[in-house]
Parts: sequence; structure tokens; C-alpha cells
Amino acid sequence: MTSKITILFIFLCSLFGFSQDKAYDLLKTSSATKILHDRVYDLSKASTITAKPITADRFKQFYHEIQRADFLQRFPKYETIKNQADLGKATKQIPLSIIITEFETIKKAAVENGDVYLKNEQYTSTKNASTIFDNHTTTLLSPLLQKANFNTFILDENFIFNSTNKEIVAVKFKDADSNYAKINFGIPFKINFKSTGKQLVDYVIEFKDGSQISNSFEINMDAIENFQEKSSTSLAPNVVSTITSTIAYQGYSETAPYFGQGEYELFLDTTNGILDKPIFLIDGFDPGDSRNSSIIYQSLNYGTGQNLAADLRAQGFDVIILNFPIYTRPGTTTVVDGGVDYIQRNAMILVELINQINAQKVGNEQNVVIGPSMGGLISRYALRYMELNNLNHQTRLYISFDSPHLGANVPIGFQHLFNYMAYGPLGSTAVQPVVDGLIKSPAAKQMLIDHFEGHLQSGSAFEFNTASNSLLPTGAPNFRTAFQTELNTMGFPTTTRNVSISNGASNGTMNYSPNFEAMNYTFNVSSSQRAIINLRFTPAANQTNEVSRFRGQQYFLFFWITGYESAANSKSPAFTDGLDSAPGGRFDMAGFQAGAGTSDPLLTEFFDNLLVDYFCFIPAWSSMAISNTNNLYAPITSNSVTPFAAASIPTVNENHVTLNAQNITFALNEILNPTLTTNTNLALTSLWIQNPMQNSLQINANYTIENASIIVKDVLGKNVFEIRNQNINGTLDLPLSLSNGVYMVTIENEQGKITKKIIKG
Repeated sequence: MTSKITILFIFLCSLFGFSQDKAYDLLKTSSATKILHDRVYDLSKASTITAKPITADRFKQFYHEIQRADFLQRFPKYETIKNQADLGKATKQIPLSIIITEFETIKKAAVENGDVYLKNEQYTSTKNASTIFDNHTTTLLSPLLQKANFNTFILDENFIFNSTNKEIVAVKFKDADSNYAKINFGIPFKINFKSTGKQLVDYVIEFKDGSQISNSFEINMDAIENFQEKSSTSLAPNVVSTITSTIAYQGYSETAPYFGQGEYELFLDTTNGILDKPIFLIDGFDPGDSRNSSIIYQSLNYGTGQNLAADLRAQGFDVIILNFPIYTRPGTTTVVDGGVDYIQRNAMILVELINQINAQKVGNEQNVVIGPSMGGLISRYALRYMELNNLNHQTRLYISFDSPHLGANVPIGFQHLFNYMAYGPLGSTAVQPVVDGLIKSPAAKQMLIDHFEGHLQSGSAFEFNTASNSLLPTGAPNFRTAFQTELNTMGFPTTTRNVSISNGASNGTMNYSPNFEAMNYTFNVSSSQRAIINLRFTPAANQTNEVSRFRGQQYFLFFWITGYESAANSKSPAFTDGLDSAPGGRFDMAGFQAGAGTSDPLLTEFFDNLLVDYFCFIPAWSSMAISNTNNLYAPITSNSVTPFAAASIPTVNENHVTLNAQNITFALNEILNPTLTTNTNLALTSLWIQNPMQNSLQINANYTIENASIIVKDVLGKNVFEIRNQNINGTLDLPLSLSNGVYMVTIENEQGKITKKIIKG
């Protein structure tokens, strides 16, 4: 017992045991495989990984651990695997990979008995390998994509990783008819599935010594996309077409300008089937291109069986959806994730698309451009760029839908934690795509008001500064300020009517509260390893708090020892409470988890144990581009200075880009009925009227309108209804029996007058 206490004392003094791989260097000579898995954190459950079908997430995590645990560094770094997966998304081929390896783990009894002990902060032993190590042999075959909407696979010999003497002679897969077929390395092949969703694929690997391995992998198959590559100047309905910009853009971190590539789909109206009344819908922030044109179209669903695009097509409008896919630059293997690429480069794709549509549409109908989320910034930039460069965009209406004109937010505590989990000692491959897309991508660096890279210690990829003057919100260096300055300098389009839909509350309602506890949870990775995570929202104005803390611990002789730890503090400015709880369009955590499509148990457990369901993603202040205050919590009133002529703003915070009766009616009124206004202010222009109306005249105002006159006239100009000295605050429902037809509704008071056309039918 005394010897155990002595060992424990040495361990407590060192605090290096499992967090520093150099602590195991003296065991290298004892290792037969030269791969000691204890050098890394066991997120893959490596010793039991063959017990059930392998997934891409778990395969990649296992590979990352084996690569780092290998004393001889025989495997390429994990970035090779990650790049191949990205290339597969761009080329629409699912890359497969095989790893064949033997590795060792330290026996628990060897530590307890003192056969493995610490000396000068390094593990050592005088015993033979069989006494101190458990041996494991693993052969795995897996796709490198967790899900896909294409069914072509490829197994390149360069992605067969083998640290043993075993030699593969054949790889066979079972098809949908339960027949095994041998595949050729480097030659694409298809596996035809009879349904969508999670699929199990059985395989056999045969070796030269006559042995074989049978197992299966799991992949999530979305509906197979019918993609047709065609000329970007040839417009055809209901076909996904590629389009390349003719104006190159050089990003802040790039050494040369590049042309952007997008894809679009044209949905003609359902009245005359002629391209004559274009409405452009521009996709927003989309890491990994999780939304194609069909999904974007479906995202316009509302109510029961209703769809905004279908409604507009029934009114004679043609809907063009522009998506920014994953692609490779011509003549290179450089993969570009278009959904998070530079906003300016994507704007140049929209410029090209508008030019092409204008050249081929019939008649002189002016365009409508709708930009949800980041799509609103892309649209704004493109339209204003065309005006500044004498390019006629022929656009009458620009609708910004919960777009971050003054920036977006991902809690800085979440950023610190995710980045540490992905690129710190933990090395979680499942978290890396979250960090790469949601935080580290060019578009994220351009938009995020507070970005983790602005807080990093010099020379560190994950540790935050602790000095008080380093804690205030700051954007990504060389990205955020440059982009916002350019956007502000350009301003908004001047020849269009600019209106906004916001999902943030106008009355200052918060998303939770400053300093709210978002997580306090212990993750038991294994019987001997755990992680304790604490998260909080940013604090109240001029206050400082700890927003993130991660502790990795090892169980050793009845004690949990913290081997490594990282924390981040944050301070809010004096003029506003913190970003995370501000009124604004909410980031839906459950929806994000589902969209990520990951099977990683660590991420699943993380989302399941969050104490918050959402956070402020697009502050209402930002979606309305308020310029006369920096207080994100200030109610939006008729005194708020905004560049928008009209707006739809709820009184409760909604999930980002949520469609509802209020903003659908607002959008339809703006599109279908060019608004006639004189001397109006935001209070009048932001109201909406239910259209078509039922048995009452329903008016909703985001702000109080006092002493208003409401007059309804028929098409002949005859008054059919009139009421005066009416106060409108929220929803006003006036019973009104009218015959079917078209009517003009005028609402006026001493502040101005507005007239809208409605339909009773």
C-alpha cells in the first residue's frame, strides 16, 4: 500500500501522465507494435471498435488516434483523410479507406502493481511487454463521408493504411441483392440502395495468407440528387445547372483572385410557363453544403401544405434558387466549400446569374431578390456592386431575411470549447468540421462579431489570453473589420426598395439572460478517463465572467487527476449586455445537431446535456442594421434609425429564418403589391395586412400607431369601410364583410400614409 501511495504522490507532482505523449517515450522499446494507444485520448473506444458496424465518424477518430499514437509515424497526418473526404463531396464520389493495424494499451493491473511507474515525469517499466501491455489487432473499412446524396464509391490504394505484414488480395461488397462483388482499386463503382436513410453495407477483405475479415459499415443515404452539368448560359426549368462568375475575387488570406462557382435551379411559374417575372432566392450560410436547391425550396414551407415559392409561382412569378456547393477549382485539387466561402466571391456569382437571367427573360418585369441569412449579405453586396459598376440589375425589391448586416454571433465560450476539443489534446475529428465550417471558414470570420482567433495567445492554436484588455468582443484578425468597413462604405442598393424580415424580438425580449449557465456536465469517456465541461453565456454590461472551462482527467489509484485544462473569460462592453442572450434570431441547437448528421457519441452527449436550446445568432439590432445605438438590447421603435423602408419584426425571438403568418403576409404584400407611400415612417411601413383576407380585416403593427384612419375602397374607388381615431398596437382584427374582389386599404395619421392592395377571395 505504501508503494502505491508513493506512486500516486509522484503522479500528483507530475500531472503529465496521460496528457503529454512524451511521457510514454521510455515504453517505446518495450512495445512490439510501436503503437501505444495510451498516448492519446480514447474517444474512438479503440479496443472495442470492431464490435459493431463502423461509421465514418468513428473510423476517422480511430485513424487520428492511431496516427498520433504511432511512435514510428508511419501513417499520414489526419488532414490527408479529411482532405480526401472533402474532395469526395466535390467530385460526388464517396471515398473508402482501410486501416490494418496492431496496437497496445497499458494493462490497468500493471499500473496498480507498480510494473509501470513514473520516473522523472515519464512512464517506465522493467517488465516484459506481455506483462504490461494488452495487444489489439484491428482491420476496418469505412467510407470517409457520414452521409451523401450520391451512390458512387471509390477505394484508392493510397488510402489503404497498413502497419502489419498482412497483404490484401481482394475486397468484396454485398449489393442490394445480397451478392458479393469484387471491386477494383481506383475504379469508381456504385452500390444501389433500395431506400434512403441509414444503410449497412457488408464487406469481405481477403488476405494473401488465406485469412479474411468480414464486417460492415454504415452510411446515411439522402435522396440521390439528379444533378445535370450544363452550360451556364442555357436556362432550363427544374434542372440543376452550374454557373461560374466572370468577375474574380481575391480573399484576405489568398495570394490570387479566383472565380466562384455556384449552381442554380429555375422553377418556372405555373401560369404561363414563361421566364418573365424572376424572383431570386439566395442560399445563406451552409457549411458542408447540407442544402441543395430542392431542400432550399422545401425550406419555404409554412402552415399546412403551403409553400411560399409555390404561392409565388401560382401568381406568375418564376423562382430561381442559387446555391453555393462544394467544388474544386479548375485544374487543381483545391476544394472550396462554397456555402462558407468569401461573401464577395459568392456575390460575384449572383451578379453573373442576374445578368444571364436579365438577358433571357421575356418582357420588362423588374426582378425581386430575397436573401435569407448570409444570402441577404450576398444579395446586398451584389446589387450594390452592380449599381456602382454601371451594371443594370433590373431589380425593384430587395428582401433581407434575418441577415447579419452588423454581424452574427456564436457564443465565444462555445468557440473556445469546440476549438479546444477539435485541435487541442482531445483531437476530436467529429468536432473539427463544426469548427472548420461554423467558426474558421472565411464567411464566419467575416461575420462573427466576436471570434476566438482574436483572443488566442501568441503561438497557440487554442489557448486564450487572460489579460483584461483581451476579453472584450473582437472579430477575426484581418477579416471582420475589413469586411464590415467595406460593407458599410458600399451601403445598401439605392435603386431598389429595401425591406427586412427579422426573427429577433423588437421589444428587447432576451434569449435566456446574461451569464446564463449553458452546461455543467461530466463526460465519462471511459472507466479511467473523463472530461468536465462548464459553459456560460457572456455577462452583463461591463462585467467579466468565465464562459468556458474544460478539464481532462485520468483515474489513478482511487483519485481523478486533472491532466490538462483550458479556460476562457469574456467581458461585455459598457454599452450593452453580452451577445449570447441579446434579442435576435435564434440558433436552434437541436436543428443544428440533426443537420450535422453526425453519429459521434461525444457530440450527441454534448447536445443532449446542454442547459440551453438556443442562443442569439443574428441580433435584431443587426438584422435591422440599426445605426443610432450599439445597445443590442434596446427595443426597436419608430425612433430607431434603419436603412429599410419597411420591416416585419416579431415581439418574441424566433428560430433563425423562421417563416410564419406575419412575415409571409409581409413578403407577399411587398412582392405582389408595390407599396404606395407618402411621408411614411417605420411604424407605418412595417405593418402588415392579412392577404388574402377572410371575414375580417387583420392588421398587425410592430409599433404603436396612434389616431389612425383606416379606409377601404373597391376597384372603382368607392369607400366600403372607414374608421377613424384608431390606435393600432400589435394585432387589430376588424370584422368586415366584403364581396370577393380586389380592394385598396389606406392607413394614415399625422406621421404619414400607406396604401396596400388586398384580395378577398
